[in-house]
Amino acid sequence: MGEFWLQSPENFSHYVLKNVRIPSALCTIFAADNGWCEADVEIKNGQIGEVVPSGKKDFAGMPEVDADQGILLSGLVDCHTHIDKAHVAAFADFPPGNLGDAISAMVENKKTWTPENLETRVEFSLQSAFACGVRAMRSHVDYSPDTPDFVWQVMREAVNRWRDRIELQLSPLANIVQYDAPDFCTRTYEAAGEQGILGLFTYDQQDLVARLTPLFEHAQANGWDIDLHVDEGLDASLDGLNAVAEVALATNFTGTILCGHCVALNSYDEARRKRVIARSLEAGLHFVSLPVTNLYLQGRENNGLPQLRGMTPVGHLVEAGATVSLGADNVRDGFCALGEFDPMAVLNLGAQVGHLDEPGRDWAALITCNPARTMGLAWDGMIGAGAPADLMLYSARTSSELGARGMQAKISIKKGKWFDIPLPDYRNLTG
Repeated sequence: MGEFWLQSPENFSHYVLKNVRIPSALCTIFAADNGWCEADVEIKNGQIGEVVPSGKKDFAGMPEVDADQGILLSGLVDCHTHIDKAHVAAFADFPPGNLGDAISAMVENKKTWTPENLETRVEFSLQSAFACGVRAMRSHVDYSPDTPDFVWQVMREAVNRWRDRIELQLSPLANIVQYDAPDFCTRTYEAAGEQGILGLFTYDQQDLVARLTPLFEHAQANGWDIDLHVDEGLDASLDGLNAVAEVALATNFTGTILCGHCVALNSYDEARRKRVIARSLEAGLHFVSLPVTNLYLQGRENNGLPQLRGMTPVGHLVEAGATVSLGADNVRDGFCALGEFDPMAVLNLGAQVGHLDEPGRDWAALITCNPARTMGLAWDGMIGAGAPADLMLYSARTSSELGARGMQAKISIKKGKWFDIPLPDYRNLTG
């Protein structure tokens, strides 16, 4: 445990965090002042006790820590990552390209994977996420016919190994056309059944409704959720989101359907965008925006001239009533040479690109409550009595301060105990 900027409590089993600022979206116990719930939070035996307005209760000599208006969030959640691919850029150079080039590059790169080097990268990724305050995440796992069998096994072992630190969900992912083969369906359905999640990559494939329908029917019959890559491009001809909504309604799908990317919405005219969003909400679709990868990958055909860029219209979706999250997506692989499994960094970038004012105050649900609900976690991240004391306390007092420094001072609180968890050194990957 490192040095904290605050004096740690004398007894981690029962103490009070005084004078914290909680975004109103994460705490509805009492009226917020200017978007913040300024509160004192009791921590007792690994859970949250009372949450009361700052200074309104005498806790009768209980150990107290004055956070001086530091921001308090529930533990962070990321519902869209690719841990199996992460950090391969430590071992290979990937020339910049478009989505198709990235897919081809990763097909070649997979030929170099071994159980040992995959486990090293997965462990590094989860250590990084844990250091950034992540309590739960979902990773797509490539399940194409050319993917070695050991990949799924290594990922399953990671789920068990990290169970007490990060709740990790897996979604087997393949191009929807690959499900045309019955043998492939059987194999992939077996993996999906383990996790209760079926992953699909859709782009501009032919007969999308006809291909989606039997997959939705099978998932519905088995009580699975569905997690899709949808319209990951800027071409206005892409219409996958509308197809997903139509199939969801036609099959009376009752599970959670998560649609990642959806950046083609930005290329639609306003009337069409509103129409597709409305149909998506009627179908109950959830959304996740992946700003780091989409900004890096989309629009490269303009020879380095930034024009239309890949960013899901988060503000429009939330205003319409959709459940929207932000995710890290690809981290240092053939799709994106940059990144980290740090939801706060993703929120700050997404806020800049998506014009999300006051991200720490008004949009914190995108990396806490919303992805928790999409993933069906036991705790949705709302801060209140009886919730787990799995929290993130930041020295920042405002959204501006929270986004101003890349190394914002923070304390990870796990079951009420304080941890200063360092990020792993990249040399742990390469030696």
